[in-house]
Formats: sequence, structure tokens, C-alpha cells
Amino acid sequence: MNSHPSAGRVPPQLARTYTTRAIMRDVLVALIPSLGMSVFLFGPRVLSLTAVSVVTCLLSEYLYRRFTGKNNTLGDLSACVTGLLLAMCLPVTASYWAPVLGGVFAIVVVKQLYGGLGGNFMNPALAGRMLLCTFPHMMTTWSRALDWVPVTGELDAVSSATPMSYLHNGVLPPLEPAQMLLGQHGGSIGEVSVFMLLLGGIYLLLRGVITLRIPLSFLGTVAVLTFLTPRDGTALAWMTAQLCSGGLVLGAIFMATDYTTSPVTPRGQVLYGVGCGALTVLLRSYGSYPDGVGWAILTMNCVVWLLDRAGMPRRFGVRPLAFTRRQLLRAGENLSSIKFVVPKWRLPAWTKGKMPGEEHLDEIRRFGQCAACLGGSMAAMVLLVSLTHTVTDLDIARRGNQAEQAILAQAMPAAEIRTETPYRSPDAVSISAGYAGSELLGYCIEVQTPGFGGVITMVVGVDLNGTVTGVAVTGHKETLDMGTQALDKRYLDRFIGRSGTLHLSGPNSVDIVSGATVTSKAVITAVNRALSVAANLDTGGDIDYTDGDV
Repeated sequence: MNSHPSAGRVPPQLARTYTTRAIMRDVLVALIPSLGMSVFLFGPRVLSLTAVSVVTCLLSEYLYRRFTGKNNTLGDLSACVTGLLLAMCLPVTASYWAPVLGGVFAIVVVKQLYGGLGGNFMNPALAGRMLLCTFPHMMTTWSRALDWVPVTGELDAVSSATPMSYLHNGVLPPLEPAQMLLGQHGGSIGEVSVFMLLLGGIYLLLRGVITLRIPLSFLGTVAVLTFLTPRDGTALAWMTAQLCSGGLVLGAIFMATDYTTSPVTPRGQVLYGVGCGALTVLLRSYGSYPDGVGWAILTMNCVVWLLDRAGMPRRFGVRPLAFTRRQLLRAGENLSSIKFVVPKWRLPAWTKGKMPGEEHLDEIRRFGQCAACLGGSMAAMVLLVSLTHTVTDLDIARRGNQAEQAILAQAMPAAEIRTETPYRSPDAVSISAGYAGSELLGYCIEVQTPGFGGVITMVVGVDLNGTVTGVAVTGHKETLDMGTQALDKRYLDRFIGRSGTLHLSGPNSVDIVSGATVTSKAVITAVNRALSVAANLDTGGDIDYTDGDV
């Protein structure tokens, strides 16, 4: 869009000046309600993070254009919008270096290296946020609403689960619709208050900055798909929770409608919104990261040129689908020019040599030479594999035994050996018995449970009194330095000596690890499952599985 106002106001020119600066100013005004609500919910640290982000973006743009000899573009306020949107994508507990890193990447790499405003093909603020997602522990540590975080110093906020973490696990969040609309839950700075974001969207619509095509098709696609595929509760409740969770409303109104990275044709804008919505639902349902709005928008940014071409309006006088007809006719002409040649198969016939049967013997000799080469190669391979197996067999068995002993030492330290049992349970992968000499100490129960990144497999030791003796994790796909905190031995040792049904709060509870809420809940679920399996074993013993306090 031209950044200079029209010289006059004579038709067919617009009746008011509409510059880039005016558009960006309207976007900043539209974000003020959400920013104010975030300050109320999370404290003044919201303002300090936002200030660092905006100043970083302004300084990055100024220094880059200064050093490259280009004109100063700070007056168009686009860098301010990028900095504010980037800050609103961060949790309030994020370190101050996070908006600095994300702002420099967004302005210099994503925006200025492609020519500045209007030349970038991806949304700079979203690209900066996705870069910061490579620090998962920082980007998934959420503060509770109304639990203010100090501006400086050590952050001692209580980690809180977001509605998206519940939805990612297939359950509805324990929140009322009003709480989700106003943002009374954990989440990023600018995405929690859906009501304030909708107010900003209405302001942009009234000012003519955006149209309804992209936000409505985006949110409508998510609404339809989630209504048709509920995983918990009623279809309406599941759809409402999906619409009010994560960065969906922020992305649909303020990110996906970016002029530079969205289509300009009406039909292309609708296709763009539908694609963003479909990818969001797909990533939320099957991705390892709970919210897929950012990845969905960035993916659709890369195909904007194709959507614009597909959405080009039909010229006056041109028949509908004229371009498609021409392409089909051209394809038909190309196919008609292809000539298929039928191969002529002819069986080889033996020809006579100088002596009767000499040519036939030559053929047999050549065949024998080929068979001998092939047989020799196969024999050499078999010999090599056998030799390798003989040399490494003992080491493999020793390592397997060491791994087995390490699992036993963590799951049931008092046991010396672990043997198979005939017991089976639909809730357990395997059930083995732990012995110290000839004395039965208890059972090692291998269970599986879905975690944040995939299935977690662990062995839980339970003695004959129904008490946990230890927990050993044997396989997982959790994110390093985030989910693995809940799989560390120091956390697993908290379950030793526990019995009955373990809870998240109240009596007989186990604390969750900050930043690894989903994984912590998965571990507690697996231990409860193992205790239940041990209590229901038909062994003739007397394991008491009572829900008692510890």
C-alpha cells in the first residue's frame, strides 16, 4: 500500500488519507485493550517486556538501514507493531533476552533482508516467536492469572496449566466460558483475553483496516472441524474451548491479516483463512506442541502467491473455468502425441556351434560361473554376519543384562533378580517378580501412558504391601530439558513409599514439575495404573490397595 496520501480528493480517489503510518497506528490502538488486561492479570512485568521488545525492534530497524545506507523507515510504525505483537506472544515469565533475540531475528532476518516492509514473505512477529520456541522450557512456563510476577529479580511464580494443555490431552479445561473470555488462566501475555482481542478486531473492522474474510474463514473452519470431532464433553463445549484457547483469536485478527503476508484477492483470502484453520486443528490434534496457530499461519504465508493466483477474478467476457479448460486441452494434446511401442518378446533359441551341443555347453558354463559368484558372495556374507555375531554376542548380552539390572536397581533396589510371571493385565505391558534370593519382594509392572511428546514406558516396583519401591523410565519421546524434568530420578524418587491413589492436590498428592505439567501428570497416571494392577493380581497374596494418606 502506498505510504503517501492522495494529492486530492476528487473521485475516483479515496475520500480520506490512508497511509501505512495510519494503518499501523490503528493496529496499535486495537492492541491496547488486550495489553491493559494483561497488565491487570500478570502485573507490570508485562509493560517492561513489551518495552524491551518494541525498543529492540526499533533499534534493529534503525541500525540496519543506517549501516546499509537506506532511508529511515521508523516513521511508518511497523517496527512498533512487530515489537508489540512479539511481546504479546511471550509468557510473562520469559527472560528479557527473549524479546531481544526474537526482535532482532524478526526485523533483520525476516523483514529487512527481504527488502523491508512489503518484501517479507513471513509474518516477522510470528517468525520471532517460533524461533523462541526452540527454548521450550521458557516458552511453556506459565504464570497463574492475578499472580503478579516481579519486574526484576528471581521469578518465583507458580506454574499453571493452560487451557491448551488440557485440550491437547483430550479433556476440557476446568474453566467457565467467562473465565476463558476474560483471560483468567495462564497463557501468553496477549492471547489470554479473548474479549479484549475481539474488541480490538471490531475497531479494526470499523476503521476499514481489515475485512471479515480471513478472520471469519479462519475461526469458522476451526469451529466446524472441532464441532465435528469432539474428544471430551459435548461438541459445543469442545468447540467453544478450542476457539477461546491458545493464540487462535490473536492470530486470526492480528497475525493472519497482515497485508504483506496474506492474499489480496477475495477468493484467495477465503482460501487462506480456511487453510490456516484446517492446519491449526490438524496441528492441535496430532502435533507435539499444544497450539499450532503460529505454525499454521507461517505455513500458509509460504503459499500466498499460489492462493492469489488461484483466486484471480475472472476477466469480463471470459467463460467460467476458461483457464482450466485450456490446461485440460493442452494436457490432452500432449497425451495424444505420446506413442506407445509394444515390445517384441522373443525367446532365445539355441544355435548350433561347430560341434553338436557346443553352444549349449557354453551357456551352461556361463550360468555356472554366475551361480558360483553369487554363491560365493552369499557364503562370504553369511560368514561375516556369523563372525560379527560371535564376536559381539557376549557384549550385547552383557549390556542387556546391565540395562536390566539398572532398571531393577531403580524400580526395586532390594531385589537381586527379576523373573517373568504368568500374570497378565490389560493395563500392563508385562508383569515380573522381584526376588532377593528365594524371597519374593514384590512385582515390577511395566506400563505405558501418553505424555507430551508421545508414549512414555516405565517400570514401577510395588512390594507385597502395595507400596511403591521405585520408578524407572525405559522409553519416552518427551522434549529435552522440558518434559524430561519430570522423568528425572530426583522427581521419580518422590513416589517411593507411596500407596493408594495418588492425586495432584490434597491428601496423598504429588507435586507436578513446573514447565512439565503434562509429563508430570502422565507419570502420576502410570504409577496409579501400576498400583491398581498390583492390587488386582490374582496371586493368593494380600496386597491392600486402600486410598490412604501418606
